[in-house]
Amino acid sequence: MVKSAQTGAIEIVPLGGLGEFGLNMMAYRLGNTMVVVDAGLLFPTHDTPGVDVIVPDTSYLDAHRSIFKGVVLTHGHEDHIGALAYLLRNHRVPVYGTRLTLGIVRRRLEEHGLLAETDLRDVVAGESIRIGDFDIEFIQVAHSLADSVALAIATPMGFIVHTGDFKIDDGVPVGPPTNLKRFAELGRRGVLCLLSDSTNSEVNGRTGSESSVTAPLDDIVKGAPGRVLVCCFASSTHRLQVTIDLAAKHDRKVVLTGRSMIENVMTAVELGYLRVPHRLLWLAEDADKLPAREQLIIASGSQGEPGSALSSIAQGSHRHVALERGDRVILSARVIPGNERAVNRVINQLFRTGVDVYYPPGSPVHVSGHGSGEDLRMLLDVVKPEHFVPIHGEWRQLYHHARIARESGVNEQRVFIVENGDVLRFEGKGGYVSDKVDTGLALVDASGLGLVDDCVVRDRRRLAGSGVVVPFVLLSENEPIVSDILSRGFIDTDEGESILTEAQDFMLRALNERSPSEGDSERAIEELVQATLRRFFRRKAIRRPVILPVVVATEGS
Repeated sequence: MVKSAQTGAIEIVPLGGLGEFGLNMMAYRLGNTMVVVDAGLLFPTHDTPGVDVIVPDTSYLDAHRSIFKGVVLTHGHEDHIGALAYLLRNHRVPVYGTRLTLGIVRRRLEEHGLLAETDLRDVVAGESIRIGDFDIEFIQVAHSLADSVALAIATPMGFIVHTGDFKIDDGVPVGPPTNLKRFAELGRRGVLCLLSDSTNSEVNGRTGSESSVTAPLDDIVKGAPGRVLVCCFASSTHRLQVTIDLAAKHDRKVVLTGRSMIENVMTAVELGYLRVPHRLLWLAEDADKLPAREQLIIASGSQGEPGSALSSIAQGSHRHVALERGDRVILSARVIPGNERAVNRVINQLFRTGVDVYYPPGSPVHVSGHGSGEDLRMLLDVVKPEHFVPIHGEWRQLYHHARIARESGVNEQRVFIVENGDVLRFEGKGGYVSDKVDTGLALVDASGLGLVDDCVVRDRRRLAGSGVVVPFVLLSENEPIVSDILSRGFIDTDEGESILTEAQDFMLRALNERSPSEGDSERAIEELVQATLRRFFRRKAIRRPVILPVVVATEGS
């Protein structure tokens, strides 16, 4: 049931992206209109085996279906658009975004079979649109991806400014810089609340300009005796443009590999966001026609994702790209928290092949697309918000950004570090957390079977860590018989055989000593066997495997 909102009251409900990196999704409500800003995903880690992607739980939107009027996107990174297809399966609402953002979205929706039935509406920076009771203006910001925007949401109490991902950079290779002038104008008119990107809030000073990586990359490319491979985010248009320009400068062809890289580059070229000289782009399957010295390979997989182009190349299993001693690899991307192990594994594999690897912080081949402490302070100084909410980051980033806001003059009582599900309401003279709604994660199975329950993933973790034990029990008229106990991934040593034999005896005693109240049904026997073996393994202080009893009733029993 939809709760009614008081006239003029504004509600902001984060459904993802607070206390974590990724899953960015924010719901705004005014009167009888609800809009969602961004719909991002989170890629799985080793803790979520068999999961393809993780997306926010949208049950809150389901409960407000009648007033949910649209999705507004700030830019085209997966942590801001990757959950859109899953959201649109249940909510056929218009989607608003800039040309490049929607260009990337169109390819994703086509993969999910949703493109033809989705209402995509292009906007440009500087434009304002009306969605129900909301007036929303799009403001140009600099980020690692071109065509990124912040939002100014007009309300009866003043503007709400939602930055999206941003930094303050006058040296972006593609598109205009952050429009500080417009932010300052909004500040003079009165900003009720600023919600601002916290990713780099722990980093002091200013974030370097995108143009600052050109010279280090140039030095690596011009002195390379063989192939050069550059790995970056597939949607990093600024880094891609710099790399393409260096390839042309040093008489190399650009060889693209990785599905996301090929799709995003082609989309950016088609829409005019990347400038590529004629016949400079090659596909990986044609790379063997080029001498190694003429190849500049651009690959996806900067986070060490299994099966990505870079992982396959590092393992020597890529069908078209094979590195040799003397080649150079540049990892021009930050490591997303949680991916350190996977990235380190790929780096080690690359070094084993004898190539030279350049990566931050040892090599200045990457600059962040997010504003650091002084950038964040500069925005606060020009916007002068009455209230402040740090977004996009784990708790420590939110905490540091809140501190910067207080130091910049925002009243401590009006700085809110909120969590996913908190309902931040503005009415009367101020804001407060008025309620808490259920939020969570939806896990998408890699097999294509759709959403999976968290208990399934927990079982997968237990199977991976402790294995499985399968006891076989025959039920006869006289007494139950434990015929065997099999195990996989549990204990395969001689000591393990002894433990399983002991477990078999322990289980048989429990079956023979059970009381009549415990029942003789197959289900009752299964539950007794599970509980007995759990108790046995706990007493032994060894692994806790998944226990799958097989109980078979013989004829006449």
